[in-house]
Amino acid sequence: MRTARLATACVLTLVGALALAVPAEAQAPSRPGGGQDKLEVYVGTLTPQQLETTRSAGVDLAEAAVSTDKSGNSAVELVLSGYQAAKLATKGVKLSPKKVEGKTASQALREQSAQGWSAFRSYSEPGGIRDEFTATAARYPKIAKLVSIGKSINGQPILAVKVTKHARNVEDGKRPATLFMGAQHAREWITPEMVRRLMHHVLGGYGTDAEITKLVDTTELWFLPVANPDGYDYTFTEGNRLWRKNLRDNDGDGQITTLDGVDLNRNFGYKWGYDNEGSSTDLASDTFRGTGPNSEPETQALDRFFRRLGFEFLINYHSAAELLLYGVGWQQSTPTPDDEIYKALAGDDANPAIPGYDPDISAELYITNGDTDSHATVKYGTLGFTPEMSTCQTASASVPDDEWEPEDCVSSFIFPDDEDLIAAEVAKNIPFALAVAKSAVDPDEPVSVVGRTTPDFVIDPFDVSYGRNQPVATIARRALKDVRMHFVINGARPKTVDVKEWKGGEKYGGTHDDYYAELRGKVTGAKPGDRVEVWFTGRKPGKGVVASDHFTYTVNSDIGGQVLVLAAEDVTGLSPVQTGTSAKYAGDHVAAINKAGYTTDVYDFDTQGRKAPHHLGVLSHYKAVVWETGDDVITRSAGQVPGTTTRSALETELAVRDYLNEGGKALVGGQNALLAQSANGAYFYNPAAPPECTDPDDLACLPLVNDFPSTGSARTRTSVAAAPGRTARTTRSTAPGRWPDGPARSTPRARPETRRTPPRSCPRPASCRPTSSRSSPARSPVTGCGRARHRSTP
Repeated sequence: MRTARLATACVLTLVGALALAVPAEAQAPSRPGGGQDKLEVYVGTLTPQQLETTRSAGVDLAEAAVSTDKSGNSAVELVLSGYQAAKLATKGVKLSPKKVEGKTASQALREQSAQGWSAFRSYSEPGGIRDEFTATAARYPKIAKLVSIGKSINGQPILAVKVTKHARNVEDGKRPATLFMGAQHAREWITPEMVRRLMHHVLGGYGTDAEITKLVDTTELWFLPVANPDGYDYTFTEGNRLWRKNLRDNDGDGQITTLDGVDLNRNFGYKWGYDNEGSSTDLASDTFRGTGPNSEPETQALDRFFRRLGFEFLINYHSAAELLLYGVGWQQSTPTPDDEIYKALAGDDANPAIPGYDPDISAELYITNGDTDSHATVKYGTLGFTPEMSTCQTASASVPDDEWEPEDCVSSFIFPDDEDLIAAEVAKNIPFALAVAKSAVDPDEPVSVVGRTTPDFVIDPFDVSYGRNQPVATIARRALKDVRMHFVINGARPKTVDVKEWKGGEKYGGTHDDYYAELRGKVTGAKPGDRVEVWFTGRKPGKGVVASDHFTYTVNSDIGGQVLVLAAEDVTGLSPVQTGTSAKYAGDHVAAINKAGYTTDVYDFDTQGRKAPHHLGVLSHYKAVVWETGDDVITRSAGQVPGTTTRSALETELAVRDYLNEGGKALVGGQNALLAQSANGAYFYNPAAPPECTDPDDLACLPLVNDFPSTGSARTRTSVAAAPGRTARTTRSTAPGRWPDGPARSTPRARPETRRTPPRSCPRPASCRPTSSRSSPARSPVTGCGRARHRSTP
């Protein structure tokens, strides 16, 4: 079952200087639904409006299985409480319990529980995982040590085993360390199997396998199988197999109901409660973030553990989606400097480090805040991966002619209770896990199972500059010494300048940069019409001088104004067909701005080769930008059809976003300004263009979504300078399912493809409430955005 995220119809029209977002305080709304109310798997077919109603009711569609057809209707599979389903029904959203062979998911799971499980065990039962880890550490006293990192809300010890040579005599954290962790979400049973079986693989190989022996002798491997012991045990009790959270009694009524529990992967302090898309204030939501940052004892225990050990790497196993996630999770389209390490380790869609998994930046298809990996990275410098392990459907289809059939899966979370299938899933994950552990010795020179290496430099090139003095950026390895920028103007003698580290902007930047950093130098003395060649060099210990790629830009003839008119009228495009070859209304905007006392320059999308402006090369030179789209409906090139748009639509949006992040101000206007972005998934583009997307059903095309960075108190306004004889127009929203000349849908469809990553980012839908985003500090290519498929929320 494939999914696509909900898209909402909203238009952001002006984003001024970005204001810091104020974290939303967690609320504890009183809800009916206690007592015998249980979680169930519900299915139905919803119109775009019904899907929006579902999301507005607090249902986390990031976790849902959703597939959208060409008519815009979506087949959904949701895990809901009975109360949530009933409440949706009163709003016209009719769902029914999913049935397999005439039985609901809860009935089938109760029967399976009554029969017992052959491969899975609870944490605290006699002979369970807790006992197993205690016994295993005792069996390997020279290389294993049992550690309790803290206690759960019900007082259970959260156990981990440290594996290293002389484990009981060497101070914890003395050697480069990697943590393997599972079952932070209770129902994801395959994850503790991954951790415990990996531990046994390492212990069993010590002394016989040379690579494992060296790994244990030189690093620390920590195995924490169940980060949520109470919740995990609860899923082994009757009727509770689908439980996700811990066992916090939110309403204090002395019983655990669908109103209880906190999502432990939304409870960490970093970006806790940043918005209500990445986590929820609703007690009934599976992503309820708790009443405050680090409110849960399980979270506190892990935070102390991270701080005490200072792990180089964390692999936080979740399920189910066959994804390999890394990097920033709290905002969309957010490559970072250290992604160079993640990409080398994870691989890409064509060659992933875990067979069948798709590498992704964490926030590319949904966002999270208060999550574990981001907290560990930003607070303690730990590089984090979240593998989302295989779904029930994928595992069931993996062996032809066995007893398991994908159509018999009651939920994608319920991995088959089959020893062979579990062993196969673990086996394909082991090489990546061991490669990450080996990389702890020198993280910026990782050991890659896909044969990739990390670069010394990743430059941020552009073709045209709108300034005499031009900042230029690169991502550079921090281990390099004496990094300098060099430039040549019109073939003259090279000049060399110092560089400075970019520390981040008003909303994003300055994180996930422990091993790489964005450095900037400045070209000076160029004049309009000059051609400038730029490159960077540095000294690499043990290797000598290394250099980046070179690139060349031309200084535009019209520069020096205070305000830039970004004329993205698309008069040479198709939606609508217009006359002329250059912007029709840019002169009206220039006249209005000049009358107000400001000088202007114009960046005309149509005369600049239909390319987006670069945020440093063009936009950074202006105090303000007026981004006007004239009569354009959707940016569309020759050969494109309704339902499609150009790659430049995304790139322009991200360029303006980056400009705003560094203190710029923008006024956005036009007949249909930002319509394609606000349609949030209704229009598709080719991230590898050219050629542009010419068929919205082409698997190479991705949905264009709203990645604009406006949150909290950011102001919005609309204004357009009127042409003579015309009425000034403001940007406007359009009702869901009624996008001009596009398909009648307001949600992106399921995309059963292996996705290629756009050069700047892979977008994901955002909610109508403006959300913050970021792009790579050096705007480097990001590989492997993965499939739009059923996915859980890790």
